[in-house]
Amino acid sequence: MNISVVIPLFNKAEYIERAVHSVLSQKHPASEIIVVDDGSTDAGASVVEKINSSKVRLLQQANKGVSAARNVGVHAANAEFVAFLDADDVWHDDFLSNIQSLYQTFPDARIFCTGYEFNTVEGKRAAKNQHLLENRGLLQDYFLACCNADLPITSSSVCIAKDSLLKVGGFKEGLSLGEDQAVWGSVACQWPIAYDKSVSVMYDLTASSVGQSPSDFEQPSPHIFEFQRLLDDDIVPAELIGSVRYLQHLTVMSSVKSNLLIGNRMKALKLLLTHPLLQWDRYRVAAFFLLIMPKSWIARSYMALKHRR
Repeated sequence: MNISVVIPLFNKAEYIERAVHSVLSQKHPASEIIVVDDGSTDAGASVVEKINSSKVRLLQQANKGVSAARNVGVHAANAEFVAFLDADDVWHDDFLSNIQSLYQTFPDARIFCTGYEFNTVEGKRAAKNQHLLENRGLLQDYFLACCNADLPITSSSVCIAKDSLLKVGGFKEGLSLGEDQAVWGSVACQWPIAYDKSVSVMYDLTASSVGQSPSDFEQPSPHIFEFQRLLDDDIVPAELIGSVRYLQHLTVMSSVKSNLLIGNRMKALKLLLTHPLLQWDRYRVAAFFLLIMPKSWIARSYMALKHRR
């Protein structure tokens, strides 16, 4: 199994060397490492140029966004499979060997993913997903696995067949959020996904979340409209339609939550009353009650729901 690794880079000079060395330290070696500098204004590109490895290639472009950077890397990749790693995340040394093992066990799969852990200011915790019932296997319903759980696939814990990625059009450029989820969803409608729950990736929230706040999520993530396109074009298998629609609903409800947490009750109310992708469930009903509650109660209520998940 030959694997090219694509790392999009934008102003992560203090992390990129760590990311690249985590790839170079893999038990199952990568064929190549393609770092795509997306118009960084820091010294990240210089850091990459100083890494002493013939496997590392640096591509540079004007700033076009992370999707464009990933697409450039995919088109430049020489291997049959492409794995992705964000510049501020880290692979454990068994990530690619776990991917290789999945490929040997599930040769018909076109996406392979592993477990991951969050690195936060409070410490590390493994991602939890109650929909993954076995330690490893085939993911029967990607969309359901995204509901009320940590995501089954992240942009640092995945390897995908290059031809399958290109067939779905690569990463959608112009999406501000959820561009990777749109891709995994498109592929999940057409090919099997194999997973291994072993934690093989560190997703570094201490770096990724800088400057991010609930106000960044006042509007629902636009990838739900890519899911709607899959539905409208009859690409979603019949047995997955209900899960796609419920995931769309939960994504809108996440935006309702963000608005409530920052005190934007009118925007939350408008979403609750008018958004066409919402369904009626306990979360929507509870949100109406939270509209009239003190702000401190809102945060406590959502924290309680999170612990019950």
